[in-house]
Amino acid sequence: MKHIIGSVLLSGALILTATTPLVAHAADTTAAANTTGSTKVTATFTANTGTIDPVDPNNPNVPDPGSTDNGAKPGGGLSLIYVTDQLDFGTHQIDVLNPNTYAANYVDSTTSTNSANVSHLWNSKAVIQVSDVRGTNAGWHLTVQGAQLTGADGTSLTGATLALKGGSLTNSGTTSNGVVSSDVANAINDSSNLILNAPVNDGAGVTVDQIDPSNITLTVPANVAKAQAYSTTLNWTLADTPS
Repeated sequence: MKHIIGSVLLSGALILTATTPLVAHAADTTAAANTTGSTKVTATFTANTGTIDPVDPNNPNVPDPGSTDNGAKPGGGLSLIYVTDQLDFGTHQIDVLNPNTYAANYVDSTTSTNSANVSHLWNSKAVIQVSDVRGTNAGWHLTVQGAQLTGADGTSLTGATLALKGGSLTNSGTTSNGVVSSDVANAINDSSNLILNAPVNDGAGVTVDQIDPSNITLTVPANVAKAQAYSTTLNWTLADTPS
């Protein structure tokens, strides 16, 4: 009987030993979370080295050589690529009493022999186009200068003035390129007259200035004209800095 009891007690001791928990502390190896990162993005552009042709004045994103009446020519970099090459102010009887102002689209509808106007207009406008593809956005300005009109006999149309009002500006691309037009009070005063200006950081792409010929006017004082044709030349100069 003692033997059986001893066996039971031993078994209980073994069971107790087996169910006693073993306590241990392992090192925490969980990595810290990362929620940020970076990606380098690059793009490189070079200057357009090609020749830029005139564009459609009403849609400057579309090349259009227009007529052959171009007083400039296509070019690269910073270029005057188009300017109307002829302005005509009509034929008139001499007025000895009053000054008169004539527009560049003047037509004398009362006299058939004087009805023709030979201004070279594009879509009924005088047109100026400047292209800037230098890739510097350094700005630029355009001036116009002319001398007094002179006749075949060498005499001047003394006191006459030729005025150009600032035209309607558009440009290639989808936003304004910042070019500003200026009125010219007298383009035939032997001085340089600012007509377009692109400040620094402006003027890129193709800029189009359309001037209504009714806003290009020749004013002649009374009793100075002789019975002859008069002419002069307007010279346009594009500079590579703002005015």
